[in-house]
Amino acid sequence: MAVKGNSAAVKQLRDRLIDGFHEHISKKEVLDLLKGLGVDDDKLLNMFDVFKSLVYGLDGKSLAQLIAPETSTARLALMLYALVNGDEKLAKAHALIGTVRATGSKLLGRLYLEAYEACCDLKSEGFRLAIARLFFYQI
Repeated sequence: MAVKGNSAAVKQLRDRLIDGFHEHISKKEVLDLLKGLGVDDDKLLNMFDVFKSLVYGLDGKSLAQLIAPETSTARLALMLYALVNGDEKLAKAHALIGTVRATGSKLLGRLYLEAYEACCDLKSEGFRLAIARLFFYQI
């Protein structure tokens, strides 16, 4: 329904994404991973605020893309698809979710964090390297 533009479904999906992101970053293992990556409390709050503002800027179709990936490879593919289509908000939201969902791998979390922090200037050497590292991690 959200993909078709139903405003109630879009609102509900936005709320669930924001609540789910907050709940996920509140877990001890996620907090430990993020702190191990150098994310302090202020930066964590900033990440949540950025995620929240990104989600409010996305339509129902983009919101559905945020919940679709079950693997980091699928998330990277959708992130690249968003970049190809000029949707920097969606790409950045994927990078943020990738960062906090990488609880099993500190390296993967670091790679998504680098992509998030450098996002989304395709002319930037730092961003291109971050995307390349994410890609090579997946293969």
